Amino acid sequence: MFAINYKAVGATLLISGTMLGAGMLALPLVSSGMGYTYASLALVCIWLLMTYTALMLLEVSLAFPAGSGFDVMAQSLFGNKGLWIINASLLLLLYALSGAYISGAASSYTSNIKQYLGIDVPSAVVAAIFTLLIGSIVYMSTGAVDRVNRVLFSLNVFIFFAMAITIQPYVNQGNLNSTQDSSRYIYAAFPVFITAFGFHGSIPSMVKYIGRDKPQTLRNIFILGGLIPLLVYAIWEYCSLGLVPRIGENSFLTLAENQGSVGMFLDYIHASTSNHWIPSLISLFSSIALFTSYLCVSLGLFDSVASSIGWKDSKHDRLITALATYLPPFVFAWIYPEGFVLALGAAAIFLSILAILFPALALYKLRARDSYQAGWRVPCNTCSFCTVTMMGACIIVFQIMKMQNLLPIC
Repeated sequence: MFAINYKAVGATLLISGTMLGAGMLALPLVSSGMGYTYASLALVCIWLLMTYTALMLLEVSLAFPAGSGFDVMAQSLFGNKGLWIINASLLLLLYALSGAYISGAASSYTSNIKQYLGIDVPSAVVAAIFTLLIGSIVYMSTGAVDRVNRVLFSLNVFIFFAMAITIQPYVNQGNLNSTQDSSRYIYAAFPVFITAFGFHGSIPSMVKYIGRDKPQTLRNIFILGGLIPLLVYAIWEYCSLGLVPRIGENSFLTLAENQGSVGMFLDYIHASTSNHWIPSLISLFSSIALFTSYLCVSLGLFDSVASSIGWKDSKHDRLITALATYLPPFVFAWIYPEGFVLALGAAAIFLSILAILFPALALYKLRARDSYQAGWRVPCNTCSFCTVTMMGACIIVFQIMKMQNLLPIC
């Protein structure tokens, strides 16, 4: 009789939940120029890359004591310089994501308040209230974060599928078609796409939770855990690209020309359909996704800041840590209220270092040791190392070019 491994199922869903969040709201904003076919191919390519580097990192993690994080692995393999680079990349990644989510929430909530309540509230005020609310929950305890996140994430799963079913009849197949030069828009989308598949920070914890003696189970968890978001993203791209046209009034092109935000995207959805349930469901989904994503990211940033500075868990030190955690990204959102996609792109640079370059270089360094005896190996050779490293470097270059307006996005 086939027995279900509930622990593995829970871990798979946890991996999926780490990826599914507010980052998916940016996918249609950066992929509209490609059309649905190329966007789907790009998603599959990034899923394959990120899953493969996760398996690389799994082999590296299995070579160290259970519970060893990026810092332990980096220092052992690359010395103090490697430790500094990894710690700096992690902090900058979390700060960039925090800035993105505050900007996205301010834009989204401001739009919703205006649409449903008819009240114009400055986005800076909305950003401040949102940041204070999230900060208060994190300041209370990790348990408070867990309880709030569990309820909201479960609710959002049901909202997403209700939204997808409701939108389907209104999808315009013509909006999904690729144009003759669609492939040239892929390069600008890649950096944001990888932020939608970043779960690598959870790998050391998963190794400790599932057990070092079950590498095949861990491998299956990482593969299946990424397939669920891939399916969700494909459905989301189909719905959003099919609902909002690429060119014309209230289009993705207009969004791109105006440094489009989540709020503006929601406004265009309101204008693209007469069914009031569609924009309402999308607004509710995006609002919860932004809330839960920032709740989890800011908890990680809060702990990382406290660990880096060495502060204790007293009320005074937690307050100082909270200020260091929330003030910088709030200032960014205040200066760049439409900076959601911009900040996600910046986060892609640091995620490329942590989730693509580090796994490949760390595994190469590890296998070069004469004393290394692997209990489990990911299929990998010199060509694989070079290909993954080159792709990680290319994504960083693409993002830098995009920031310099050298790559088209629509």
